[in-house]
Amino acid sequence: MTAPQTILQHSPPDTSYGFRKCCEAIRDAVPIEEIARRYTKLESLGGKAWFTGRCPLLEHEDKTPSFYIYPPGRYHCYGCGGRGDVVDLEFHCGDYGELWEAMIALAVEYGVELPQRPQRWHEAQERRVTYLNWAYEVIGEELARRVFKVTVLPFIDAIIDPKEREEALSRAWERWQRKSWKIVAEAICQGDESMLLALARLYVETQEARS
Repeated sequence: MTAPQTILQHSPPDTSYGFRKCCEAIRDAVPIEEIARRYTKLESLGGKAWFTGRCPLLEHEDKTPSFYIYPPGRYHCYGCGGRGDVVDLEFHCGDYGELWEAMIALAVEYGVELPQRPQRWHEAQERRVTYLNWAYEVIGEELARRVFKVTVLPFIDAIIDPKEREEALSRAWERWQRKSWKIVAEAICQGDESMLLALARLYVETQEARS
């Protein structure tokens, strides 16, 4: 048995309750030894370990059997330290980019009906979307006023004739409001750096034009 060198573990990108419940459904329905036999030869054991064989994990060249499958359906390699359940095993040994891909593939192959989210979760999501839309609208309105104040208003204020200045202000603000400031606010709130840079460039160009 080789000395442990690399621990092959995977932290799922989605640790939400729904994702965990789906993985549990797969673990309950898909025998881990069947999946392991796709990638390595197993021998049945007595005692606490069900099966043993050479480690099938791609990053580990196992010269002596150090891979074990234990109840209730988990594997552990004493050579590389890799461990997990049937979803982890399929993910690491198969050609997948994300853990959820392996989970879905097993669900389709074995006809596992994945649990649905409860109705109250969908209702909460709908409320969250409503609140977010309202928040983005409010932020967008305030953002529109502030950007207009520092970029457009100084040029209008430079108009000497009061009537002409008032008409120009009305036209400019009407056109300004046609911009989708809600989308801009949403992008900024979600960390869109390109939108922030665009606003910064607009401000700099305005200051240069005034000078």
